[in-house]
Amino acid sequence: MKPLYIGATLQDTGKTSTICGLIQALGERGLNPGYMKPVGQRYIEYQGENIDEDAVLFYEVFNLPDAPVLMSPVAIERGFTRKYIFEPNPEPLEKKILKASAQIAEKHPITLIEGTGHAGVGACFSLSNARVAQLLGAKVIIIAPGGIGKPIDEVAVSLALFEKYNVEVIGVILNKVMPDKIHKINETVAKGMANLGTKLLGTIPYEETLSRYTIGQVAEAFNYELICGHGHLGNHINHIVVAAMEPQNVMQYIQKSSIIITPGDRIDNILLTLALSRSTDFHDKLYSGGLILTGGLKPDPTILELLKKSDIPTLTTKEDTFTVSARMKDLAFKIQTFDRDKIAKTLPLVKDNVNVDYILEQLK
Repeated sequence: MKPLYIGATLQDTGKTSTICGLIQALGERGLNPGYMKPVGQRYIEYQGENIDEDAVLFYEVFNLPDAPVLMSPVAIERGFTRKYIFEPNPEPLEKKILKASAQIAEKHPITLIEGTGHAGVGACFSLSNARVAQLLGAKVIIIAPGGIGKPIDEVAVSLALFEKYNVEVIGVILNKVMPDKIHKINETVAKGMANLGTKLLGTIPYEETLSRYTIGQVAEAFNYELICGHGHLGNHINHIVVAAMEPQNVMQYIQKSSIIITPGDRIDNILLTLALSRSTDFHDKLYSGGLILTGGLKPDPTILELLKKSDIPTLTTKEDTFTVSARMKDLAFKIQTFDRDKIAKTLPLVKDNVNVDYILEQLK
């Protein structure tokens, strides 16, 4: 089978979650799919190499046998793009990608390849999504956000670049579509895609739980220190409570899956959190959320020990309360290795809403 390249019209449209669902759906059919992200721009040091975060996710969650460096052969380090523009030479990068792809293909009958953003992302160093798909001889699916006019317009732009590189786009998947609008969008967008010369392969409904970020993501995204509550990193966050007020006023804002942000020296609000954690009315609310201590201030060791014994997931940072709360509002959800419940939910979303049979037929 030809490899399948998963592109998108924008960042954060749901490529990773869609691939999670596809890998599980293909696995159920006995196809043993492989995974690769040829060009990674968000990487971590892993097993002595710079590896894209998504490649680490698939390696750990799906127990893939391929070395992470094969799943993420090119990681774009800081300063690389500027240097490349003045000294362009795509050949070494292309060789790394081709070699890694060939080794993955030896173990898997089909490889799912994750792109980065729209078709042109990476063109500044000669590895746009369109060029990489061409290099690997892959067929393409484009993921676009829900809507009617906007996704059609954005898909049209990507189609033009893929066409320039003679890459076949087998269709489009709309993601995060409000359930009450699916019928109308399906009918209209299917016709709109046909007008562009492509096919609507599926419409995945918006799933609220997949769009919530977690305590673990906050800690990782902003490099906050985790004091306690290691077993609750998967807690979802639905509400942000800035506890810079008196304790009696804080209580009325605490809901289930709240994260409480308070200066590390506001002992009153920390003690309030501890007291409420023992209350039947508030226990579930606090253990389903968490606490962030700001200003680089940590409470007295005695109180810190009480926090640790409570096991409420607690983070600490040198940033002030306003900065922390502002950054939280701009945080986009990204699946992490500990989000096993969310990863499991991607399977029915894909199986029930995407034409997997048609996709496989096009890859033969």
